[in-house]
Amino acid sequence: MVRNPDHVTIAVSDPTAAIAFFDLLGFRQGHVAEIDGGEPARYMGMPDMKAEHITLVLEGSDPRFEIQLLAFDPPPPDAADERPTNLRHRGFNHLAFRVDDIAATTAHLVAHGVTLLSDEMDYISRKLRFFEGPEAITLELVEWVGPGS
Repeated sequence: MVRNPDHVTIAVSDPTAAIAFFDLLGFRQGHVAEIDGGEPARYMGMPDMKAEHITLVLEGSDPRFEIQLLAFDPPPPDAADERPTNLRHRGFNHLAFRVDDIAATTAHLVAHGVTLLSDEMDYISRKLRFFEGPEAITLELVEWVGPGS
């Protein structure tokens, strides 16, 4: 049976900007590796893959949770017809982070130039808010306010 999420991997074109963004949420840089073919590339189904693999660890999380960044070399071309913040496409939709204080976390992100994608919504004993992350992926803040909090 599944116990808990372990990590989410995001392909990025600007790893420095992605590291800075996730630092705002409490992630700290851990392991950094260069993938140049070999077992990791074969495992991912891309035997000739070259990429920098950067592990960001959420400070204080128990169990441990990671965001793993992949910076491909060369970078893949942009998909002209799809923007990840368009939540109406199939596949990955969004990643949600549980927070203790959605207002304070929102203020912190806005103060650092992060783009909000929604107003706050109360839904199923939670306060929710979408924002834009690296590579225009949609992330969500979740503050539990009822049963289960």
